[in-house]
Amino acid sequence: MWASKRPGPPAGGPQKKLVIKGLKALPTLPASYKTDTLERLRAAVQAIQQSQPTTQGLEELYRDCEGMCLHGFASDVYAMLQAELEKYARQQLSQIDGQTNAQPAEGAMLVKTRQFWEGYTQQLAMIRCVFLYLDRTYALQTANVVSLWAMGLSVLRQHLASTNMRSRLVRLFIVEVTSERDGRLVDRPSLVSITRMFADLDLYSQSLLPSFIDATRDYYRRESLRMVNGLAPIQQPAVAPAEGKSSAPMDVPGYLAHVQQRLDEETQRVAQYLKPSTKSALLATTLTELVEKHADRLLSLSFDAMVDANMTADLARLYSLLLPVNKLDLLQQSWIAFIKKSGQQRMQAPDMEATLVSGLLEFKRKLDGILSSAFQSNVRLLGALREAFEAFINTRRSKPAQLIARHIDQCMRMGNKLGTDRDVDDTFDRIIMLFRFIQGKDLFEAYYRRDLAKRLLSSKMMSLDTERLMLQKLKTECGAGYTNRLEGMLRDMEASEELSSELVRGQSEPAANAIGFHANVLTMAFWPAYEPTNLVLPRPVEQAQECFTKLYGEKHRGRNLQWQHNLGTCIIKIEFEEGPKELQLSQMQATVMLLFAEQDELAYTQIQQSTGIEDAELQRTMQSLACGKFRVLTKEPKGRDVDASDKFCFNARFKCPQARIKISQLATKEIEKESKELEEHIHLDRMYRVDAALVRIMKARRTLEHGDVVTELLAQLNFRVLASEAKERIETLLERDYIRRDDSNPSIYHYVA
Repeated sequence: MWASKRPGPPAGGPQKKLVIKGLKALPTLPASYKTDTLERLRAAVQAIQQSQPTTQGLEELYRDCEGMCLHGFASDVYAMLQAELEKYARQQLSQIDGQTNAQPAEGAMLVKTRQFWEGYTQQLAMIRCVFLYLDRTYALQTANVVSLWAMGLSVLRQHLASTNMRSRLVRLFIVEVTSERDGRLVDRPSLVSITRMFADLDLYSQSLLPSFIDATRDYYRRESLRMVNGLAPIQQPAVAPAEGKSSAPMDVPGYLAHVQQRLDEETQRVAQYLKPSTKSALLATTLTELVEKHADRLLSLSFDAMVDANMTADLARLYSLLLPVNKLDLLQQSWIAFIKKSGQQRMQAPDMEATLVSGLLEFKRKLDGILSSAFQSNVRLLGALREAFEAFINTRRSKPAQLIARHIDQCMRMGNKLGTDRDVDDTFDRIIMLFRFIQGKDLFEAYYRRDLAKRLLSSKMMSLDTERLMLQKLKTECGAGYTNRLEGMLRDMEASEELSSELVRGQSEPAANAIGFHANVLTMAFWPAYEPTNLVLPRPVEQAQECFTKLYGEKHRGRNLQWQHNLGTCIIKIEFEEGPKELQLSQMQATVMLLFAEQDELAYTQIQQSTGIEDAELQRTMQSLACGKFRVLTKEPKGRDVDASDKFCFNARFKCPQARIKISQLATKEIEKESKELEEHIHLDRMYRVDAALVRIMKARRTLEHGDVVTELLAQLNFRVLASEAKERIETLLERDYIRRDDSNPSIYHYVA
């Protein structure tokens, strides 16, 4: 335990009491306390402003300020401080304004103002430390009394507002910035200090910024007018000039690079000596003057040349400059105009049929590249590309469909030349992309079906899998009904292979004179229509044909076969003096050649009687055998034309380095005639579909005005119909009493039940 060390009361003695009495008189301040203390504090403030040592220590001055506040003289100290700061600020700023008023000395005004501002803020911070007790008690607790720092700034703000020094500083600030824009070196520390001073005095937004933005607008307005009026079209110089020695006028890409450089400079200017809030207004003003007001001229002068030359980087810069000023509508118009103009040139080129599809595919690939890399895959520009492509590609109503189908046919016949499976798939995707733009998709289907039939029957294709790949893409694009007949053709080929295999397996032992026989069974609903031709077949061929007919009849009862001899092909082996050769011939050519196995010389009339071939077709056949590149027959008299009085002999001396020779039929105008008939058939089919659509519309609506009828008709059809054609079909329905005109208004139609 702890024992107390305090002595206890004396044993047995009396206890003493401690009595505390009040002061006889309260303590009083000296009479000169207030005056003397204020003078000491004033002298200290003046010493700080003059950058001189104070007569008293800073802690002693702090105690004086604290004592004044505790004794109720805080307002006097605050008033003294305000008066001293006003006096000092007025004196210093007036001196700066007076010394730099002359024109040659104006450049020093920013430097002197910077020096004053930096010194003034340091002095104000020191004064606040000395009078901190005043700042934290009186200024904080008294209404309508601001802090010492705010009071010191308010003094400067009031002086600048009452004199023209503020406007002079703003003007000199703008002059310095203009000099920097012109490429001259400037005093950036002074600009930083002036910006900070205006911002701290709450004069930046109301005084410096508006004047600065106006000056920026005037500067770039003059610069843009001077440069844009002198722009030259894009040219590719033969020899690049040495750096810094080019005297060629600026073109649009050069101007766009200059604008981007200006924007970068203004961004750096904001980062270095302007308030961050200035950036948006400054860049918007710069873009408005340099780009927005001249967007029309920039696009009209060089946009086509830039796209044509695939100047992706410059187009990307153009897009990035037009986007913030909401001028994409002008870019979209120029984009559409260029695509339409370039497309029309391709559609009207002299060698259009030979190069159209490949040219359009390359053109589309280039535009897609520009759209993705330069225009950031903008949705509006993507839609404009599709609109423009669809507009120009359908100016030739049937030709694009025919040529796209032909291009696919050529690709299918190229075999492995297209590359890997991925290359083939990519090629088909690009063709389908072009296929989307054509309106005559029914016409394309007819041409594609005709070409597909030729490929399948002649086995000139990559593979059935490749054909199925293309059909799958068409099916995805247009639906199952669109490719139904095309897929049926492939199924016919597969079924024919199975039938031929069964025919071979059914023969126990082939006869001595048996021939290799393969037949394709074509469903008439799927395949193009073919006209049957007369042909007297050689006996071995006839026997094989009869055998196949019997097998097919047993497998499919009730079906009739109609043989198309003009589609057949044969390979026959013939002995020439040079040696044996295999000739790949049409069925008619082979039938004629087999006649010469028995006789070396035959007259034209004899050949016609033996084969039964029509005169026109026989002339073509004899020309291909006796007047073409491979003359396995000779003709008397010699010449290119075949006459009924001509005689033909087997050419035993025929020579050719190839072991297998294909002798093609001579081309005639039958292909053009076939294309014309195909188009007429499609046109007739379209008219039936127009009539059906009109009847459906009128049956549903009962009464309709002519313009509404045409509008709904065009919405229902998937091919292009002219207004005149629609009117013609309406007239036919009127004549056939499907609809009638209104008695009072001829433009209104009523459905006749």
